[in-house]
Amino acid sequence: MLEASTTLADGHSLLSWIANRKSYVNLGLARWSGNEAGLYYVALKIDQILWAAACDDDIPLTTASVQAAPRLVEMQLEGGLLIRAGLNIGERQRLSDYLESLGAFIPVRNAQLLKSGRPPKEVNVTLGDVVVNQSAVQAVWELALQPSPGGPADAAAAG
Repeated sequence: MLEASTTLADGHSLLSWIANRKSYVNLGLARWSGNEAGLYYVALKIDQILWAAACDDDIPLTTASVQAAPRLVEMQLEGGLLIRAGLNIGERQRLSDYLESLGAFIPVRNAQLLKSGRPPKEVNVTLGDVVVNQSAVQAVWELALQPSPGGPADAAAAG
């Protein structure tokens, strides 16, 4: 994990800032976890970012206004990571259409990293509002649309 500073223009959101980068982000006062020594300047390749968060509450996740409650999804990422979060999808919008409409990063609300570590925990890390790199996503599904355990889908599979 890398913690660093950067400068955003007034009115920019985390999503608009990172989406407008082509290959690299400029970071200052960077420090990798587990290493006390900081670096004055780092150019970090966008492809290497799994997710990013703003440490300050004054930087919005997106500039779009949120009209409805986020729809709860889970995202399977490279390396077996599983994230549960809310997506600001329109009421009648399909999940795949929403994801296709986005750029390289997906804005998610109240993200939690699930079932990681040894021994596994239900919720290992609360990430908060973050942007997730689309290239790291393997699959996404809405939790409300999944059959409940022991429901009709399980009964049919068992029979």
